Amino acid sequence: MNGTEVGLDYERMLDLLGIEAQLLTAATHDAHADAPVLGASGRTLGQTIRHLGDLCEDTLSWLGATAAEHRWDLPDQPSLREVTSRFAVRLADLLAEFGARPPHDRCPTWWPEQHTVRFWLRRMLHATTVHRVDVQGAAGVLPTPIEPEVATDGVDEVLRLWFGYRLHALGITATRPSSVGVYVADQNWLVTADQNGTAVVSSADVASTTPDAVVGGDAPAVYLWMWGRLPDRAVETSGDLDAIAQLWGLLQLATR
Repeated sequence: MNGTEVGLDYERMLDLLGIEAQLLTAATHDAHADAPVLGASGRTLGQTIRHLGDLCEDTLSWLGATAAEHRWDLPDQPSLREVTSRFAVRLADLLAEFGARPPHDRCPTWWPEQHTVRFWLRRMLHATTVHRVDVQGAAGVLPTPIEPEVATDGVDEVLRLWFGYRLHALGITATRPSSVGVYVADQNWLVTADQNGTAVVSSADVASTTPDAVVGGDAPAVYLWMWGRLPDRAVETSGDLDAIAQLWGLLQLATR
């Protein structure tokens, strides 16, 4: 993958992660654990928060944090309060760990192109943001808008990490060759896929590459569409709709 990686300031990401965690926790008040989450996740509200707590503990382990040595064992059928408390405590542990380490501090990751603490802060910011939207929607709370710069960074992350790398790691390939130009605000990417693999490059002018199709629009909408949380009508599309459908389908396989 080539091109300049979109990036948020480390301290800004740290602040945003704390805000997203507060929004998620607040949405659980008067919510029901069995409330279904709309979109591609297929989880309930309670299962979503438990999953996010699992991600916090896994990330602490990758970071080598002391808190990871003491796993928080939940009962077989935990209450919403129990899973929310676990998430809140583990997220606080993560914030403390991130705050104590420089962004380029070396640590293991699952993405070959970056082995630093920054990778995990970015990953947890986007995981928490997407699942915060899930929880707010399931709780009947009007979702808090996602800042465009966060969404733009999230589009870059899902394309590079999940589409560009994770599919290969999973051994999943496209059924036919296709190319899709993706655009949000002043950022563009060219995404290609065939039976041999996938590739993602930043492009100053996607139109000049003449892709099979183009998808884009408002950054938060494209971001949530790629994570399977919004329908096709939420984004702008043109060209080969089958190519766009293949991109979306491969993203769901990569991120599930």
